[in-house]
Amino acid sequence: MAAPLDEALHHFAADGYVDVRVLDERGTEVPCAIEKVLSNETRCVRRPIAARATALQELPGNRIEAEFVLEDAAARADGFTVETPLRDFVRSVTVRGRREGAAWQTLAQGADLCDYSRYLDVRRTEVLLPAGSGPQFRVEISNATEERLLPYIKLVSQQGGRDAGAELRAQELRTTPFRMDRLVFWRNETVVETAREVQREWALPAPRVVEQVQEKSTELTLETGRLPLNRLVLVSTSKNFSRLARVQVPVVANGVSQWRDLAEARLMDVDLPGFAKAALALDFPEQRIEKLRVIVANGDNPPLAELKLRGFGPVHQVVWLAEAGRTYRLLYGGANLAAPVYDLAAVLTPMRQGLQPAARTLGLPLEHAAYQPARAGCRAWLNNPAFLTGAIMLAALVLLVVLARSLKSVGGALAEHDDGHAAGGGNSQG
Repeated sequence: MAAPLDEALHHFAADGYVDVRVLDERGTEVPCAIEKVLSNETRCVRRPIAARATALQELPGNRIEAEFVLEDAAARADGFTVETPLRDFVRSVTVRGRREGAAWQTLAQGADLCDYSRYLDVRRTEVLLPAGSGPQFRVEISNATEERLLPYIKLVSQQGGRDAGAELRAQELRTTPFRMDRLVFWRNETVVETAREVQREWALPAPRVVEQVQEKSTELTLETGRLPLNRLVLVSTSKNFSRLARVQVPVVANGVSQWRDLAEARLMDVDLPGFAKAALALDFPEQRIEKLRVIVANGDNPPLAELKLRGFGPVHQVVWLAEAGRTYRLLYGGANLAAPVYDLAAVLTPMRQGLQPAARTLGLPLEHAAYQPARAGCRAWLNNPAFLTGAIMLAALVLLVVLARSLKSVGGALAEHDDGHAAGGGNSQG
């Protein structure tokens, strides 16, 4: 039997869920385990297909056309990616395809290849084709060479005439050919991934948003209520942006509270003619703490508007071997409890073999009126930062007192020794 853990349990249970217990109606403790919910998931992957170029020619109107054929005549492609070292470009691509001996058919008309690195981290160099295209292709690229202004201005001195000595400003043009290193054809393939963690969205309060003008950043502090999280998704009404963002966790170093970077990612939401891309997720190792902080670097750009955060994390469940006719209670929130040591072979073996336990849900949490917290042992005191700090300070104080007394004793002994020498010298002179 299994029941997913709810918000209340995550909030009050100890780290590692070491205080979670399952009891039957007789009060007998039942061996249980906290496991993540797993499932099989299908996803699409791209498999490269070997191809070779068979022809290349220039066409009127500043166009080039290249012909390709798949090495395996029986293979089919769903698209290709243009590998080019160029930046800051826009090109239009038309693709025609056919089978051996058949007529050429248009597969893609006016598909855009673009790179806007000068303004945003936006780049698209893939072309989608109808599924199962090929094996022969003609790829036509328009605006094969592009004239662009050089990033400087040439000063020309006027010689002779009425304006002799005047400086004229002239811009120089540079012709940039569209270089392609190669075209990589690929096909889509559906694969099944086993034992993938099931994710769910947790309801979170609105973050506290502070604009840090000096640092040119936006600070979002989120109360997470000890919910298990490994992904935050930024939500904003702003569009066409690309910002570097960091996730931070609170830590204590040398007795000082501070924030430590946990992960970073570039977030973007771009919606341009012929190109749209949204990547707003920050992924990080699973955390179950009270709060997280996200820092969005704005640079010289205006802050993003109406920022919010959505939180996602794995689903944990408590699993135990149930008996027919029994009722069970789940207890958690106990202080100073050590992790239980159970024989879980009978509980986990069926799950490892692919059997799914009967699903149950937790009822509303109730306070245990008769609960008495366990007394803290020596290990709990030794793991308490406040206790360790006080002990170190006390030891340092005792050491200073002992050192002061030792120095005083040595000083007294030296004084007595000097007095003895002075008295002996007076008798000898007399």
